[in-house]
Amino acid sequence: MRGRGTHLTIIAILIMTAMATLFVGCPPPAEDDGGGAAGAGGGDGGAAASSASIEEGVYGDSEAGIPIGAYFGLTGPNADFGQDSAKAIVLALEEMGAADWNGGPSFQLILQDDRCKAEDVGPILNKLIQEDQVVAVVGEVASGLSLIGGPICQEHGVPMVSPSSTNPEVTQKGEYVFRTCFTDRQQGYACAKFAFENLETRRAAILYPSDNDYSVGLAKYFEEAFVDLGGEVIESQGWGKDQQDFGAELLRVKTQDPDVLFVPCYYDDAGQFASQARKNGLDMPIVGGDGWDSPDVYNIGEEATNNCYFANHYSKQDESPVVQSFVEQYTERWGEAPSAMAATAYDGIRIVVEAIHSVDDPTDRAAIRDALAATSGFEGVTGTITINEDRNAVKPAVILELQGGEQVLVDTVEAPDLS
Repeated sequence: MRGRGTHLTIIAILIMTAMATLFVGCPPPAEDDGGGAAGAGGGDGGAAASSASIEEGVYGDSEAGIPIGAYFGLTGPNADFGQDSAKAIVLALEEMGAADWNGGPSFQLILQDDRCKAEDVGPILNKLIQEDQVVAVVGEVASGLSLIGGPICQEHGVPMVSPSSTNPEVTQKGEYVFRTCFTDRQQGYACAKFAFENLETRRAAILYPSDNDYSVGLAKYFEEAFVDLGGEVIESQGWGKDQQDFGAELLRVKTQDPDVLFVPCYYDDAGQFASQARKNGLDMPIVGGDGWDSPDVYNIGEEATNNCYFANHYSKQDESPVVQSFVEQYTERWGEAPSAMAATAYDGIRIVVEAIHSVDDPTDRAAIRDALAATSGFEGVTGTITINEDRNAVKPAVILELQGGEQVLVDTVEAPDLS
């Protein structure tokens, strides 16, 4: 399947003609912060009005289409993650269907809502695999849920592609489990490299929610990379579950005089943390991970979020034609600007469809798995993607700066192959 990325880029630029979307018939779940993901909401304060929610059902060619399954939290805590992902997948399939891409088979998307609940994943995947006979599965956003879904797909020999789960353990569940986003190890490196080289900092303090696997892992990977680059981590400290007052942690760190704070948390904590840090006299740069991607960070922290940076999967300011076409088409289709979760899902489904189109039998799950493993140089919205031998994506991360609530692209970091 090498060399097809350019073809898909052209498709993304086509003016979308509406295909019938017929309804037939997250990062993390609240109780299981198993890792993963960025990007709730529209990504910045300038997004268009929010669109209607998408519901589970069958989209595309429900009569003769090759069945692809998808499972996301369309409802429940942090459902923004699943909503954005599902909308992007539907958009991509509409575009490819309208273009009659490559003269190949049509597709039906069987979209299921796991409600951001771990107990829903097993029944959903068993239905998709055994009853619906899907040839591949796309999902989940939250790493905790992908870690449940991966072994099920592996057992049945069905390729599963997570577009957004960043926990390194996800793809370790078997040869049928892939991801098309970067890992936490890669984004930890990107954050450390940006802090050390671009911000020219040398003394870092790390503060994070200790009950969240995503945050704990990202803190670890940042520390490893920052020290390897020649920096010093003078403090690494977690805060407690549901903690809202970070005063004690901030005062302790302040006495040690760091020149950068690394705070790998989700968006619901990020704005509050920045506000309290500034009130306690910590004016140095604050760097976060992809979990910061939400307008809620600025809505809560306001001007305190200036001089804050975070790693993400893409930037709407990227002038690449494929990015600008995606932003335009998604906004037109759904009435809101696409978040990072939308961008990763858009790339993920296009890679899956490309793999299916490249095999002789589009129902041959093993052949589709092999085609996914051969992905190389795919030109996506989130960068050029190659799948390595561990079924992880080797791709860049972008660094965004918050300026008055706007996300400003300041750097692209090419992370090494860190599986």
